[in-house]
Amino acid sequence: MGAVIQASRKLTPTLLACYNNISETSKKAWLTKWKDRSEVERVFSPTQWGYALQNPEKAYMADCPLLMQYDALYGHGSSEYWIDIQVSGIFGASNSKEKGVADGIRIFCQSFASQVKAYKLSELMLFFARYKAGKYDNSFASFDARRIGNAFFKEFRSERNYELDAINRKRIQNEIENRRFTPPEGYSSLSWYNELKRHAESGDAESKQIIDLWKKSE
Repeated sequence: MGAVIQASRKLTPTLLACYNNISETSKKAWLTKWKDRSEVERVFSPTQWGYALQNPEKAYMADCPLLMQYDALYGHGSSEYWIDIQVSGIFGASNSKEKGVADGIRIFCQSFASQVKAYKLSELMLFFARYKAGKYDNSFASFDARRIGNAFFKEFRSERNYELDAINRKRIQNEIENRRFTPPEGYSSLSWYNELKRHAESGDAESKQIIDLWKKSE
């Protein structure tokens, strides 16, 4: 299926402002990696849902455009068409083949794209992958586009916030531990370890904790 939404290269004032707010580094990196829209659609396609399911942290942390930035970089309408590709992947796997349902997908995609424009392509792909896998319900078996929106706003958003918090806590903890393991000026790794060991043997709890964490990281 897949209703084709033609993308115009002319940017609206809102998209032009969005384009101007994208850093030059990101513009260069993204447009070098994905020279045109078809390359983005190939990388962020339903065929990659399995990879997203297995690598949720990579999906959340991926260096890729927000949906609105995608429109700004590749032309107005690009985001709606990309959402259409994802939704059509779910529709194609369902038992619903009614023409009325298929015709309603385009309308849903236009509305949904405008509501999720602040999310990255990679994390939206993770949502669609989880939806298709039945994480939220088995509604893909009898397709209803409205259920996709309900699942995103009522379940995935809170799930995303929780998972991002966990990722950030892990990152901060790793940074703290890495700082602990970095020898102060004037010490080598070995001499710093011996110094900590000496303090630990004298009953210094913090030195013992650092040594224990150091051993676990090896």
